[in-house]
This record gives sequence, structure tokens and C-alpha cells, in this order.
Amino acid sequence: MDDIHDFDTIDVELDAYFKKKQASRCKDEFLNILCEEYDYEAVDDAQTENDAQTGNDTQTGITKEESDEDYLEGSNEEGSDEEFEYSTHNPKVKWNKMRPMLGERYESPHELKLCLTNYAVSKGFQIRFKKCDSVRLVAICGSDPEKCPFVVRASWMTTERSFQVKKMIDIHKCVRNFNNSRLMDPTWLARKFVKELIRKPNLKCKEMQVIIQSKFHCKISWSKCYRSRMRALSLIHGNLNDHYARVWDYGHELLRSNPDSTVRITVNVNPDNTTTFHRFYICFKAIREGWKRACRRVIGLDGSFLKGQCKGELLTAIGRDANNQVYPIAWAVVDVENKNNWKWFLDLVNDDLGLQGGKGVCVISDQHKGLVEASKDILPYVEHRQCARHIYANFRKVYSGVQFRNMFWAAAKSTTEGDFKFNMERIRAISSAAYDHLMAREPTSWCRAYFSTGLACEAVENGIAECFNAIIVDARKKPLLSMLEEIRLYMMERAFNLKQEAENWVGEVCPSAVTKMEEFGEDIKSWHAVPSGVNEYEVRNGFQNYGVNLKEKICACRLWELSGIPCVHAQVAILYTNQDPVNFISSWFSKNNYKATYDQNIHPVNGSILWEETSYTKPLPPIERRMPGRPSVKRRRHVSENQDKYSQVSSKGRTVQCKNCLQRGHNKISCKNPTVVPEPQPKKKMGRPRLEPDLVNWSGTKTGSRGGGRAGGRAGGRVGGGRSRGGGRGSSGRGNRGGAIPNVESEGVQTEYGKGTSEFPKCEPEDVAIPNVESENDASPDLQEISLTIDNLRKSLYTTEEIMDCLGLTEAELQEIEGLGVSEAEVQQIEDVDVAMSQDVGIASQITVEELPTNHVLGDEERMNGEDGIDEPGMGEVMTNEERMDGEREIPSTQQLNQVRKRTTKRSKVNQVRRRKPSERITEIQLQKVVAVKNGKGMSSSNPLGLD
Repeated sequence: MDDIHDFDTIDVELDAYFKKKQASRCKDEFLNILCEEYDYEAVDDAQTENDAQTGNDTQTGITKEESDEDYLEGSNEEGSDEEFEYSTHNPKVKWNKMRPMLGERYESPHELKLCLTNYAVSKGFQIRFKKCDSVRLVAICGSDPEKCPFVVRASWMTTERSFQVKKMIDIHKCVRNFNNSRLMDPTWLARKFVKELIRKPNLKCKEMQVIIQSKFHCKISWSKCYRSRMRALSLIHGNLNDHYARVWDYGHELLRSNPDSTVRITVNVNPDNTTTFHRFYICFKAIREGWKRACRRVIGLDGSFLKGQCKGELLTAIGRDANNQVYPIAWAVVDVENKNNWKWFLDLVNDDLGLQGGKGVCVISDQHKGLVEASKDILPYVEHRQCARHIYANFRKVYSGVQFRNMFWAAAKSTTEGDFKFNMERIRAISSAAYDHLMAREPTSWCRAYFSTGLACEAVENGIAECFNAIIVDARKKPLLSMLEEIRLYMMERAFNLKQEAENWVGEVCPSAVTKMEEFGEDIKSWHAVPSGVNEYEVRNGFQNYGVNLKEKICACRLWELSGIPCVHAQVAILYTNQDPVNFISSWFSKNNYKATYDQNIHPVNGSILWEETSYTKPLPPIERRMPGRPSVKRRRHVSENQDKYSQVSSKGRTVQCKNCLQRGHNKISCKNPTVVPEPQPKKKMGRPRLEPDLVNWSGTKTGSRGGGRAGGRAGGRVGGGRSRGGGRGSSGRGNRGGAIPNVESEGVQTEYGKGTSEFPKCEPEDVAIPNVESENDASPDLQEISLTIDNLRKSLYTTEEIMDCLGLTEAELQEIEGLGVSEAEVQQIEDVDVAMSQDVGIASQITVEELPTNHVLGDEERMNGEDGIDEPGMGEVMTNEERMDGEREIPSTQQLNQVRKRTTKRSKVNQVRRRKPSERITEIQLQKVVAVKNGKGMSSSNPLGLD
């Protein structure tokens, strides 16, 4: 590092020999200029005068080249009385002020080449190195060497070990061109960006291109910038082999500066007697004693990949201080994360911290199998918690969605076993497979309900270890020793800053604990305390109640015992006694514990030059485990961690469908398949679709009950659909307009009228009972019920195929059941009776009830207009409201109505009857006469209908 110079920031320093010879002058004007004080303006003026003198010599016939050669030859002539000392190149001169001189001495050809490159880039000249090796250097013009006389020749001196410019013609007749991308090789650019990369390690190649464009007026490719950046970083951090070769020296320096610390280094001896690096473990005494003194017995274990030239993984053990912040305890560099390396790491941590096999200690980790197995061997008594975020990441791969996410975290953060079971039952109600998936992941390791108390930590995630990995993400890109030094410096400076920050805190409790207590008590207004005894209270909120004991610092919800911070129930009880809840926070969160954690400090370490060189064999870098694909630098975040930084939903993970060939996996643009015409979609049914796929019967609507015919929609009032399987008197009679009939569940019982209201009754859907058809020999009521069900389905606009699927019938069976209705002759007889009754009322005495249609309902408008009609299929004959209210007419029995119901009219025939003209329909007087005849009442001239 000492031999690396930045020519942009280092001032010009004169050579000591020049200062000594500053007053001495010689007869040659050119040498006098070299001996003058190193002023660049004077150098430029002298060069101008020299060029003018050269022009005069040219006019007299003497060229500059001949003059220089005569001068150099004359200076070496034997017997010369005067000896001349040539100038020595000063590498500390600013790069744009460098200018080669005739006779100037350099340390090596490389130094002269660097000087010529700086001169050409700053002046905008094109230079090409015709010869450049370890013996000589020849540089000519790179634009037009035939016309431009510029040339520089240099070689080693015979009298001393210096590389001298023997010949130089500094005359350019070419056009200036600042685009010297050929001269700006990665090595030259790397020297220019050393200090910049030290100041800004994350300098991008794009930013380097902008800097080069503005500073050197030249365009450089991205690949050259990348190579330049890598070479500059190698100049800063050194070679990778040098890092691994000095691991022993670095370990001894850590032990010298921080006595009683733990440093363990292991190497592998290969069959060819070569030694390669294996593992490196560090645990400083100050950090170890601080954790033992004042930190909670909770440790987070995690491993992270190394991103730079140094390959491997970094294992870390992270604690929590009194302010619930990151407290790294120990870290180790290993080749791979496996069970063997985790056992080695945990064994050292167990010895340093005195864990005694994990008694009273909690460990939080991810689901790495090697770590779980190693902890069982090294820490058999430890409470091992699994990170709930990793559990959910695997759970989400199969069961995604906001509902599953909320239910999972509600179950994970349940503090009692009852709450956990309740939340898991909610998951089981949605998906039993999701329930089984979570129960197979050992809920005792990721649910708060099963955590042990007394540790003052209710965390279900290992986020504090992930936080430390994010802090050192830049350090993990550096070589081995640079990375370890970066972590050490971070820990040393952080401990000092946190200790100074604690002096400004108000109170005796850390602020993070107070903030968490306020979060626990967000809904404190909804709870109230009921005293039970001394320091015992029952805190209630509606039907929820929890017992709180202030002396024992326990609550039935267990959150106070788990976290060490009063929960909302405890805060309500504490405020009831006029005390401050802050005083009931656990002592683990006290300010004194926080100061004791950072009481000791990490001592500084000397630079690599001052490290004591050990006698151990210098190890080589480990054999690289090359994984397929390009290595990733950023941590692969889970979908649940992504922020909503886009304006639309991402289509990642979706399978597109081609609109051309209707196949999945590609789109229309890249489709090479022939066009496929999609099948026509069936026309959607009008109206709102059903909410449930099952057949439902909405009671209380216009449809009414299955046995009650049209439920009074036209009869002047809305009725409740009573399920009347026995065929009792239905609800289709004339009622008060706007009246309502309550729902009735009866068999063979007449429905009762209620008082009229102007609103629909609130009804619930009822499943339609679909009877089974076993054979043709079944009882007639079963066939009759099936026939009524089919008729209701027809009215609901169900197709034949849907009815067959619902009832499990074949087409032949459906036709046979529907054929049990009236025959063509019976329908014709009904029509003849209708015509006869319209001509002469006296014919009505010859009509029996059995010959009437089974569905005879009067519409509301027809009753108001004095007209009659046939409505949808129902339960039989109709009576007026006056007759029902008077109760003077005999009501048909259940057996009689069943006989009428057995004769089910075929739907097509009923439709024919329904389509008659109003003038051809039976009047209400005729129906009343039929009812009177059926009841056995006689007819007379004064009372032809037999009415009272």
C-alpha cells in the first residue's frame, strides 16, 4: 500500500538532490532549466524557449536531434573536465503535470511508460510503444508516425542502475485526440481510482464511466471499467493468497491485543503436503463477558454466504442486549454449512459462554438440518425454537393467500394453548391438509403457547440474526482478513457509541421496553379490573376475562411471563392500584444492565506491517466449490418480504394462455401453431345466479311451500312457505292485501292466517328434499312426491338434464314418472266441462272435485276484476277469505286432498289449460258452486249455490 500513489491529491515534492544542486548552474541552457526550482510554469516557459531555439537551429541547418546526440556524446568524452548530473523522475508529481525530459532517469521501464501515458492523456497526443521490454523502450506517434517526428528512446545506463531517456524529439505535427482508450489500460485506470474506491467501496462501473468521461475526456467500455475496478480493489485489499498466508499472524495479533479472547484456526493438510485454509473462529473477551453479565439467555444462530473472492460461509451467534438490539457474540468462517462445522462452532460457543449443555438457554434458528442435529448433540438441554418466518415460507408454497397468512401468524403468536387450538381449528375448517402440514412441523418450537417462561423473550422469528447479516453484507464481499477486520471495527466502534448514547436516556428502563409495553396496551380502554384480593385482579372485556397477580408478575394470557413486559391486562390492574407499569418491567431491560453489557471494550489492533510473523506453514486458499450458474450477491427475499413498489400486480408465477391456439405456456406473439376457433360458450341465464349449488327453497317468497300452490302473490298478500307434505289447506286463499302468513311446518294441518303486514317476512333457504326412486312398485305417495318435485324443478326453469342429475333418474324413468298425470281423454274432458260451465251454470252440479284440475288458483288481479283463471300447480280447491273467516263451510279432509294430489297433471297439458282465454276460464261463482256440491249442500232456486 505504501507504493501506491494518487497523483490527484499528492502535492509536488522536490528531490533532495535537486534542492542541494539548486544553486549550481552549467553552461547548457537546457540543463540549467532542469536545475531550476521545480516550477511547472517555468518548465513550460523554458520548453517554449527551447522550442524557439530549436527552430533557430533548424534554420541554421542544425537539427535538434543532432544537437542532442552531440551533447550526449560530448558529455561522455574522455578528458571532459565537467561532469553533468541528469534529473531524476519524481513519481509524486501530479499526473497531468508529468512530462518526460531528455536525459531524465527512471527507476524502471514501467515507470517511464507510466510517465509517457500520463503525458499523452493530459496533452491529447496519440502514442504507440514500438518497443517496450525490460531492456529498452521506443515510443512513436500513434496517429501518423510518418509525418509526425515525435519519438522517445530509452535504455539502461551503463554506469548506474537507472533507466534513462537517450533520445527524445518532442515535436507533434498530428491533430490532438483525447480519446486515448488504448493507452488507458485497466492497470492505469486502477491507479486513478484507488483512493476513490477506498472512500466509496460501492462505486459502480457506470459511475466510473461518467467520471472518466468528465475527467479524461474519453469513453471507456463497461468491461474495461469492471476490470479496472477489480484491479483497484486488489491493490487495496491485496492478493487473496496473501490474506490466507497471514491468517496465523492475524490470529496472534488478536490474542496479543485482546488477551483471554478465543481464536481458533484449523487447516487441512492435503495428500500432496500442501496446506489449505479450513476454519477461523473469533470470540472477544469483552463481548463474552458482557453477555454473561447482563444479557438474556437467548441466542440466535444463522449462517450467511460470503459474496466476494473469499468463498465459504459465515456462522454467527447473536444475542440481545437490554435494549433488544443486536449483540454479536461469536462468528466463524467455514467452508460450508453442515453438521460437522455447526458442531465445531457450537462446541466453542458452549465453552466460551459456559452454557452447560443449554440449561436455561434458548436458541432460535432456521430449519437447517445440520444445525438442528448439532444442537441436539452439543446442547441437549437447550430450548430450540424454530423461526416462524421460515415455517411460513414453506407453508406459503402450497397454501398461499391473505387468509392463510393471517391465520398462521395468529396461531404462531397465540400465548395460550386454547388460543392456538382455536386458530388451528379455523385453518382446519378451510383446509384439513393445511392443518396437517402445520401440525407436522412441531408447533411446540414455533408457537408462543409452548415457550418456556422466565427468558424475557417472546420472539418467534430469528430476525435479529438476519439483521446482523444485512449489516455486514458489504464486508462479506471483501477478502478474508479485510472482512474480519471490518467486523471487528464495527463491533469496537458500535460498543463505544451505544455506551455514550445510553448516558442521554431518561429513566431506569431501556426505551425499547417502554415502547413495546405501549404496543401491548393499545386497547387498554376496553378493559377494566375487578379486585379479588391483595394484588389479585380479574381483568374483563365483555365475555373475556383474565386473572392477574401483581406480586407474582403473572397473567393468565402468559404474555407477561414470556416477554417480561406487562401485558394489557397487567397494565389495567397496575393502573387500578395507581402505580406506574414501567416499574413492573423485568430487570433484564434496565439501564444498568445495558451499561454493564458494554462496560468492557475491544482493544485496537496494529497494522499488518507490525504483525509478528509466525513459524507456521502458510496455508493456501481453500479449494473453490463452484456451483452452477452465476453467483448471486443479494439475498433472495421471499415473496412475503417484497415491498409494494410497483403500480400493478406482478405476473410472475402465472401461466399465460395463447389466444391463437388456446394452449398454455406461450402467448400469441410467439405462437407457431395453427389458429383454433374456440367453442361457443353457452348463453348465461338471466337473473342473479344461485349462491349455493344445492337446490334450495326460499320460504316466504312468491313460490311459497311445495304443497301450497302459488303463495298468495296474486291473492293479496305474501305468505310464508309452510312445508305441508300432507296436503293441508294451502295459503292461496284470498287474503288482505299486503297480509302475511307465517311459516308452518305441519303435515296434514291447515295453515293459519296472520295479521296483514306490508313487509316480506325474513326467510331462510331450505333444502328441497328429493326422494329416492327405487322401483315401480313403490307406494303412490312417494311417486306423487317425486312428481311434485319434478314439477317444482320445471317451474324453477331447470332443464331435463339437470333434473335427471338431481334426482338420479334416466330419461326413460323421468318420462314414465311424468306420464302418471292425467291422460289426453281426461284433459279433453276438463276442457269440455269448462266450456259447458261457461254456457250454463247448472252443469256445475254434475262436476265432482276429482274431475277438476289439481291446480286451481285465483289470481289477485282476476279476483279484483271479477274474473277467474287457472294459476300454477297447487294444493287443490280455493275458498274466499270470507268463507275461511266465517268458518261455516266444511273444510276438505286430508284424505280427500291426497286423492286430488295423486292425479298429477302433466306439465305440457297444464300449460295448455293455462293458456286459455280469460273468457273461457271458470268463474269464481262456478267454483263456489262446485265446493257446495262437494260438501253435500243442496241447491234451490232461491239459493242455487247452497250458501247461507
